[in-house]
Amino acid sequence: MSRRTTLALSGAVVTVLALAAVSQPWTIAAPRAAAFAERDLARRYGLGLAVTGPATLTLLPAPRLSFTGVRLRRGSHDLVASEGLQVQLGLAGLLAGRPEITGLVLDRARIALPDGTGSDWAEPAARLATRVAAGRGRHLRRLVLVDATLTGRDPRTGHLETVTGLNLMANWPRPSAGLDLSAAFTWRGVPATLTLSDLRPRELAAGAETPVAVALAWSAAGPGAAAARAAEGSAEIEGTLVWAKASDAKEEAGPRLSGQGRFATPSLPDTLAWLGIASGPAALAGPVSLDGRFTARPGAVESPELQVRVGDSRLEGAGAASLVRGRLNLSATLAAERLDLSGLVPEPEPGGAWSRTPLALDGLTSGDLDLRLSAASARLGPIEAQDVAAGLLVRDGTVEATLGRATVQGGTVKGRAALAALPAGLDARLQGSADRIDLGGLFADLGWPRWILGRAQASVALDSAGSSLADLVGRLGGRAAATVEGGEILGLSLADLAQRPDAAATALRRGGRTHFERARVSVTVSDGVAEIGQGLVRGGGLTASLGGRVFLAERRLGAEARIEPGPDGRTGAFAIEGPWLRPTLRPLAARLLDKTVPATTLPAAASAYLP
Repeated sequence: MSRRTTLALSGAVVTVLALAAVSQPWTIAAPRAAAFAERDLARRYGLGLAVTGPATLTLLPAPRLSFTGVRLRRGSHDLVASEGLQVQLGLAGLLAGRPEITGLVLDRARIALPDGTGSDWAEPAARLATRVAAGRGRHLRRLVLVDATLTGRDPRTGHLETVTGLNLMANWPRPSAGLDLSAAFTWRGVPATLTLSDLRPRELAAGAETPVAVALAWSAAGPGAAAARAAEGSAEIEGTLVWAKASDAKEEAGPRLSGQGRFATPSLPDTLAWLGIASGPAALAGPVSLDGRFTARPGAVESPELQVRVGDSRLEGAGAASLVRGRLNLSATLAAERLDLSGLVPEPEPGGAWSRTPLALDGLTSGDLDLRLSAASARLGPIEAQDVAAGLLVRDGTVEATLGRATVQGGTVKGRAALAALPAGLDARLQGSADRIDLGGLFADLGWPRWILGRAQASVALDSAGSSLADLVGRLGGRAAATVEGGEILGLSLADLAQRPDAAATALRRGGRTHFERARVSVTVSDGVAEIGQGLVRGGGLTASLGGRVFLAERRLGAEARIEPGPDGRTGAFAIEGPWLRPTLRPLAARLLDKTVPATTLPAAASAYLP
């Protein structure tokens, strides 16, 4: 081996050993190392650095200081407490003996977010914005959080919130380049991921517009049925961001974001529950998505072009949301070709009894809502309607639903229902009217026996108060009236009843019917009992009157029908009693004189005297 070869090999070995040496961490004095790094943190951001554990220095592949037991402070307040901190340094500054921090890696850090006043974070944020806008000195090119914990207060409720398991990586390679960020974390037991790209920090700090793209996804769903209804969804934003200054006393300084936004979730109630918002009507239980243009400023979002999908219903229009003193305010005007509101119809109680489940508006009135809907056609349970205009208003502890108009079975329906919170339950009020409704078609839609035909008009005004549906029915009061023109009663022959009052079975024979020119009934309701003040059927040379009571809480009838004497002297009187879905018909004379005469139960298709 020649001398030149020996020298070359020796040089290579020395180089390898030198590289190995500088690639290994060197234990150094922690106080001096911390003071060295703190000089740059204090100069740039006004932050102090306290270290309780040992420190090491590694030169390759990039110079870095590593600490354990770290606290980043502002004055006497700890903003960040971390089990480990890695400070990445610029080589040129290190050779010149001055610190130039280019990256930070925090291991298992506990970070206290601003509490609303932002006093501890205000100066560090202001210094950072000034340096970024001016483009002075080296910038922080990389920030990494490993298994970090963030704590802060919800601005709506003031409750302390915690984000755990945060793994974040932010890269900003050059001052003129964009900032990219990706993060994974868990909040309220639901894992989520966040990505941000294209953001230009220099333009943002200088008050200029910058492009930005943000995507957030969350999902607690996993294998098995237990997670089938867990919170799941996604939100995406593509647009421009600017940090505006306050223009007047009413306009706050802060970010202004505009662009295109999308939101989707297969189960809105679960997602709202995750966010701490009441889920509201069951109509929102299916897949829900929003897509449209928007502009956002601190505490408010407006969307002049909005597309909403709720289950199979698609709506278009405009909407807005704002947060005032922690209270959410929503407003929207939406139109649909077809709208399915079947989820608003409550499920009946087993056995048909009135529910005694306590009622409250707390979940529905946690925010304000002004919603206006229109649809070419709409379905509410089994009822189909056309040309629908409706609204829902939630404000100051009250819920008010209005039906401006709707065409149902060729007629027009209007109405208003209002609920207000009471110390022990609800105050409920209902007003409505209907005109020229085809009763036969309506009963068919509802699945009821078509025992009466004709065009009806009706009005109702009712009110009540109580802590459950059973209480509301038991305390119901008000008035109601209905009139039917040019119809007939199926399954009942008043003429046969007038000829033979004791032969109710013959009168109720299959195929019996009574034609009439006009039928009218009006009731006065008090404490859940409807008093029939006027009941009249006129037609075919006969006039029949109806009086008595309907016991709403017990779902029971106690009424009397009387056929007035006609030109031929035919007459008759009958009692209608028992459950309103299965009442009995009994001639009054037979009941008074002969207790052995059996009652005749009205068949389902012959409930002719039901109000």
